[in-house]
Amino acid sequence: MDRKKELLVRVYLVLAAFIVLTVVIMARVIKVSIIEGDKWRVKGDKNIQLRTLYADRGNIYSEDLNLLSTSLQFFEIRMDLTVAKEDLFRNNVDSLAYYLSATIGKHKTQSEWRSSLLKARRDKKRYFPIAKNVSVEDLSAVAQFPIFNKGKYGGGFIKNKESKRLKPYKSFASRTIGRDRKNVSNVGLEGYFDAQLRGDSVKVLMKNVSPKNNVWLPIYDVEEFSPKHGDDIVTTLNVDIQDVVHNELLKRVVELDADAATAVVMEVKTGAIKAISNFKRSENGTYSEAYNYAVGHTSEPGSTFKLATLLSLLDDGYCDLESTVDLKGGRMKFYDQKMSDSEIHGKGRVTLRHAFESSSNVGMSKLAEDHYNNPEGRKRFVGKLKSFGLVSKTGIEIIGEPKPYIKHPVKTKKEWSLTTIPWMAHGYELTLTPLQILNLYNSVANDGKMMKPYLVSDIINCGDVVKHIEPRVLKRKIAMLSVVQDAQSVLEDVVQSGTGRKLQSEIVTIAGKTGTTRTNYANREEEKEYNASFAGYFPAENPKYSMIVVVYNPRGNAYYGASAAGPAYKIIAERITTLADNLIYADKNQYVANIELPNPSSGYTKDFTKVFEYVGLDYRIRRKKTSWVEVDPLESKMLISKKKISKSKVPNVKGMGARDAIYVLENLGLNVAVDGVGKVVKQTVNAGSKIKGQDITIYLN
Repeated sequence: MDRKKELLVRVYLVLAAFIVLTVVIMARVIKVSIIEGDKWRVKGDKNIQLRTLYADRGNIYSEDLNLLSTSLQFFEIRMDLTVAKEDLFRNNVDSLAYYLSATIGKHKTQSEWRSSLLKARRDKKRYFPIAKNVSVEDLSAVAQFPIFNKGKYGGGFIKNKESKRLKPYKSFASRTIGRDRKNVSNVGLEGYFDAQLRGDSVKVLMKNVSPKNNVWLPIYDVEEFSPKHGDDIVTTLNVDIQDVVHNELLKRVVELDADAATAVVMEVKTGAIKAISNFKRSENGTYSEAYNYAVGHTSEPGSTFKLATLLSLLDDGYCDLESTVDLKGGRMKFYDQKMSDSEIHGKGRVTLRHAFESSSNVGMSKLAEDHYNNPEGRKRFVGKLKSFGLVSKTGIEIIGEPKPYIKHPVKTKKEWSLTTIPWMAHGYELTLTPLQILNLYNSVANDGKMMKPYLVSDIINCGDVVKHIEPRVLKRKIAMLSVVQDAQSVLEDVVQSGTGRKLQSEIVTIAGKTGTTRTNYANREEEKEYNASFAGYFPAENPKYSMIVVVYNPRGNAYYGASAAGPAYKIIAERITTLADNLIYADKNQYVANIELPNPSSGYTKDFTKVFEYVGLDYRIRRKKTSWVEVDPLESKMLISKKKISKSKVPNVKGMGARDAIYVLENLGLNVAVDGVGKVVKQTVNAGSKIKGQDITIYLN
């Protein structure tokens, strides 16, 4: 009986202990989670958080698949010194120190690395920094270093992937391509297509390993959380045309010491933008693509807007090209405002054709005054501008395109005056972007069909087209075909006998209109400032491209559209034509037939570049830091691309010379036999086969 009581007492004591312990634990849990919950959560969030891991951003390509923007992958290497077993660490620390000092850690000697690693081991450092900005190529070698080759859990090898956005062509169309930077609003295509380019993201548990520097690393292997790669986008930009526009516009803006300049080339039939360049002068006098004037900057267009006035007068039936108007010698007073032509020429009554080709402000404004400066006529004129697509955005895939500013006689009646119609008629009291003006000229070149300007043709993921973007028609007909044809005729006259005579070329026929805009006319006491422009298309008889060139505030005497913007326009049109006709532009007055390019080949990078440079053959390298490449002819140049060679699979050596092929194959452990001379045309072991030290015969031609 006593024995039974004793057992019961023990059971009760154990039970009581459990109850007390449970109460203490529960009290502690309540205190930590509820009473002190906020305090501990804040501390926990400081060190361990679920943070967003973004996918690799997609690439941006030109129409011929040259990289315009890509993400360069690099890695930060750290080491958990608590992971490796003592024997492994002790036997290999000297070797690891040697490899680090000879490769990614040259800032320390072998002995310094050894001392650092031993100290970090004693201090039980779990995220000891080894190196930053390690390339993908170097990473594979570093992962095979002693101790590191045991991986994260066996050797403490930690890699943290980061990326940096890179533009291989640097300033080419830089503002249009855009930027992708943290804590900054994305612009250009990077901004407009951000959702597609950035891909998916995942939440990963990360630890703050360096609160001082705010360094966060995944607690688990990041490869376990592979977010979907961002989509690639293929633009309509042509690298060769962009090259021409970029360099010629830069030359011109520097020559004129202008504030800024822009140029856009559009394909007439589709609206595809083939090139777009913008330059803005900095305080130190250098020029860069700091702002997209073509898409984002509105200003009074001046005389290039006279095309809209001409179309309106013709389409409404008020005039034909042989209708006459009195130029009043080049000066006329409209109500209380005086208007002058660019010079006091003394001319009287002339045809509408002559008034337009000589860019008479008085002539075009007088005709608009006679037919539109009444209550119904004002509404009709603005209605015509709407039918020409001039009151709406183009819809280009760039964030921030402003809407044209076109006053309405009813909706904005307070802004209207008796002089509004004559001043609008020659491009004042309204503002548009260069691209919006160009779209009107492109429509005339396209027989009246207005296309939507666009910059992206395809969205691609892993080689598959996710979305193909077709050319889009905005307006089937901006005016009657006969009216458009009359406009085409007079735009050709501008270059043949009018203000654009300096643009006549033996290489290509050009049609278009000069524009010279006084920008500070409101203050007559200031030194005059101008914007100079030329908008048009080429070749005139069968238009393929439309183009606008605008130079903002050129200094010196060359401030007219023909003398400031015209020379750049002419050279660009000539050089683009030579590209299309398979010619090489030698200099301003000399063109030579294109040479026959070599057949596709492959081999060592430096061998090809040395030969191409020696014979003067143009080439482009898609990826510069690579040893083995494939070379293909592309239009007037050779395209050099990386040749992938795996350490575990037999490579394709077709197209290589005997020396290169033998070198590659033997270094992969294959036994090589050679039959013939020249380049490899056949190999006995199929490319992609697993390497097992087998024999392989290569046949040369």
